[in-house]
Amino acid sequence: MSTDLWEHRPGSHPAADLGLTGYEVSATDGPVGRVTQDTGDHLLVDADSWVPGTRVLVPVGLVVRVDHLDRAVHLDCPRARLSSAPPTAVDLTAPHPR
Repeated sequence: MSTDLWEHRPGSHPAADLGLTGYEVSATDGPVGRVTQDTGDHLLVDADSWVPGTRVLVPVGLVVRVDHLDRAVHLDCPRARLSSAPPTAVDLTAPHPR
């Protein structure tokens, strides 16, 4: 089965009408950071706690589970895979949120 990285997996985000901005993101090997933008096909994550001064583009196809009670997004990959995610049109030159 092929998964489109830019679409939610069936069942991974049961309340798709809720945005994920502010949710904490975790990979299989540890925390990644906090969602600063949710566009529907990708999440822009402030990864400052993982790599200071870094934002990471996460395709929603990597999301395996969303926990709305804990405001957490769980990925099915290690953090190293995020650096090889396919590019998309997003303005990464915008000011870094603080």
